[in-house]
Amino acid sequence: MRPLLYPLYLLLLIIILLPKEKLYYTFEQLLLEKNIVLTGETLDNRYLYLDVQNATVMMDTINIAAIENIRLTPWIFFNQLTLSQVTVSPLYRPFFPGAIETMTLTYSLWHPLSLQLHGEGDFGQCNGDVDLVDQKVRLVFDPTPELRRYPLLVFKLHTEKEGLVYETTF
Repeated sequence: MRPLLYPLYLLLLIIILLPKEKLYYTFEQLLLEKNIVLTGETLDNRYLYLDVQNATVMMDTINIAAIENIRLTPWIFFNQLTLSQVTVSPLYRPFFPGAIETMTLTYSLWHPLSLQLHGEGDFGQCNGDVDLVDQKVRLVFDPTPELRRYPLLVFKLHTEKEGLVYETTF
């Protein structure tokens, strides 16, 4: 039992000492390359994860959305980014759902070539993945009556047996 405790203790120590703020600022730099800026946020290092409160998302000096909470959980083998209480600007509500309760991106070493997505909001639920090799995004929305309130979004979806599917590349 003791030989198992030492690696677990070492892993916990690495997770606690991991520079989570540096990871967040690196993420911000990657977004900046796409002309997306996060402003007005406050960072709070909680040892096992990083909480970012009250971020505003801007693209080309246009306010796109407000995010109440971003939680970055870098646990080496299992990493997660959770966006909570996202409110889209009224200018973009015909294109995107107005409120997203949670959007979770998960990366694990068990699936190293993709990110898993799960979202919930006033559109219902969606699940999907991001293929990091082919640079493709695939989201499957549940066909709910709430989703029909966004006709421009529904127009970009096609029907498959899993549900309504949105696919794009980046």
